[in-house]
Amino acid sequence: MKKVNEARVHEIFNSISSDYDKMNAIISFKQHDLWRLKTMEKMGDLTNLEILDLCCGTGDWTFDLAEATKSTGNVTGLDFSENMLEIAQAKLESKAYKNIAFVQGNAMALPFEPETFDVVTIGYGLRNTSDYLVVLREIFRVLKPGGKVVCIETSHPTLPVYKQLFEFYFKKIMPLLGKIFAKSLREYQWLQKSAENFPDAQALSALFSKAGFSEVSYQKHGGGVAASHFAVKSEK
Repeated sequence: MKKVNEARVHEIFNSISSDYDKMNAIISFKQHDLWRLKTMEKMGDLTNLEILDLCCGTGDWTFDLAEATKSTGNVTGLDFSENMLEIAQAKLESKAYKNIAFVQGNAMALPFEPETFDVVTIGYGLRNTSDYLVVLREIFRVLKPGGKVVCIETSHPTLPVYKQLFEFYFKKIMPLLGKIFAKSLREYQWLQKSAENFPDAQALSALFSKAGFSEVSYQKHGGGVAASHFAVKSEK
């Protein structure tokens, strides 16, 4: 499993931050919003919960989570890119949410006490860390017993023909879109490689189990181009 360069990732996400939301919509044909909605439907009632949105980027999932708490819980969005967080904070200032806080930090060394959160989410961020298992163990540490982790990530379709078409799109077309719409060919070539090297849904499930989680399950999206993983930190 090829590891990513942490300094390079930081540089990339600071560089593409201003076009990040626009490019997500273009690259996924806005399907990423639908996949997040389907994922949240499976998460159940989030009222009165303490939630951490890890690798929150510009905050789209953070805001959805805050709304789902019905203002009775609190959501912390954490990201290591200060430029991403500036955009998230600007969004927050234009909204009415009072239960969101954004924090700069490293997913591999979370600045929180053990057993702080009821739920931890991470959307399209795990593949950009340098050690997936370390991140999952950090999530396990900060979750309360009985707490849940939910992860949305890129995955690998297996259906013949569709698999080849997707690989062609992701390898050739997606970086070209980055060049055209964000003037960031090299950055999107790198992001394509990080997705290519990321474990498939079944292999990622095994990593969740290795980190100590139980009740691990996943739901594929878009014919397997992405997947949502769900797991629980068992009660003591």
